[in-house]
Amino acid sequence: MFPILIPTLIAQPITAFNARALGALVRVAGSALNKRLDTVLEALVKSVEKEKDEEVLAELNGAIEALLESVVDSDGVYLLEMLLFGW
Repeated sequence: MFPILIPTLIAQPITAFNARALGALVRVAGSALNKRLDTVLEALVKSVEKEKDEEVLAELNGAIEALLESVVDSDGVYLLEMLLFGW
């Protein structure tokens, strides 16, 4: 179910509702998140860079925090490190 929802939730521009839903989804995704980590994080960061509405920004930042907190296994941490180093 996780891969099916991702394209809808990260479609630009990401709405406050989609950011909240994405934050909830990544909290329960477990290691399935690793396969989509780069796609989801890049979409969230892109939206934060362009967004001007404070409510949407707060939801986007909450989704990013949820994403980063949800990466707990060694493979996910490694992928996250490589992604951040690449930026």
